[in-house]
Amino acid sequence: MRKIVMFLGAVFLLSTGVQAENTEYLITGTKPGFIHILDMKKQKVVRSHEIPNAGRTVFSFAPSPDGKIVYVLTNRMKSIVGLDIDTGEQVFRADFIKGDIRRQAFYAFDISRDGKELYVYQLSTRIMLSEYQQLPTRIAVYDTSSGLKAEPIRTFEAPRRIHMLMKSTDDKWLYALGFDIYKMNPQTGEIVETLPLRNWSLKNRSLPDVLDFWPLWDQTDIFSTPVYSVKTDKAADDPGAYKTGLMTLDLDTGKYEINDFEDTSVLIFSTVVSPTGKHAFGTYTQLTKIDLETHTLAGRIDQDHTYYAVNISADGKQVYVGGAACDVATYDPDTLTKTGQIFLPKGCGDQSTSSMRMIQRETLK
Repeated sequence: MRKIVMFLGAVFLLSTGVQAENTEYLITGTKPGFIHILDMKKQKVVRSHEIPNAGRTVFSFAPSPDGKIVYVLTNRMKSIVGLDIDTGEQVFRADFIKGDIRRQAFYAFDISRDGKELYVYQLSTRIMLSEYQQLPTRIAVYDTSSGLKAEPIRTFEAPRRIHMLMKSTDDKWLYALGFDIYKMNPQTGEIVETLPLRNWSLKNRSLPDVLDFWPLWDQTDIFSTPVYSVKTDKAADDPGAYKTGLMTLDLDTGKYEINDFEDTSVLIFSTVVSPTGKHAFGTYTQLTKIDLETHTLAGRIDQDHTYYAVNISADGKQVYVGGAACDVATYDPDTLTKTGQIFLPKGCGDQSTSSMRMIQRETLK
């Protein structure tokens, strides 16, 4: 039905001689509480909005499917705010603390594919006179049309140590990344499948190590992250004992893979899969290129400074790094040559660990 509507809309625009102009934007955030909208073709910041009551903090982002609202985890992980990208108006707010119960999210939240619901992982503690009472971890679901005093429309318990939530493209499933990856029914919280990570069964292999809370699947609907492990059948001083792999989860098909691609030589914080399907790119102190067909290291260069987050253009022709300091740099994916650098507005306290999300929508005037 959606494809039919889009087709009819395109026919109407063509018949009237009106062409809808779309532009690709990158969204990032900086302390003490701002979001910035970057036109990546023009290599400049086109909007900056202050987040109300941000508590001097900015964490994860989730843009609405139409690219008009960005939801921000802020206020020291105690609130999610929805801001109109055009005007900066606050159109949604969910404050988690209620009475004697302190709740905080830990990076993990996502929006449904129809834009109607937010799924937020929450840690809950009851504050008592002489002690703290730990409550079950949960996922709270919010209606995005709830305005500035949003309350959950339903909740369900979830495993501990979740740091990423991801909605499947058909909106039927919610993936929760923690020690393992849990495929959940978003209506009831039932875990219908567990994809092994910490509990993998590789022979002669240590427990894997993963640190990732950057949602970077906008262009492909494939989540990826570096995975580190040790081959226990090799000597501790053997460089071949230490392996870096790439884990991928296709949010469309559910396909799940982990493939080693090099003996560990550098740290990589986050990765993104190219829309070409041939390569992935990772960042920290170096920009890394990974061949997805041969599962080998395809290239690596030093960067100007540390970058935590990496993203890519919809055509796969530009790689973006940011999420630290006060700039976003652009690289050529073939040569890994730096092609641009956008400096964020004066007053930037740094991007810290904020996400970098990509949207495509009509051009901002």
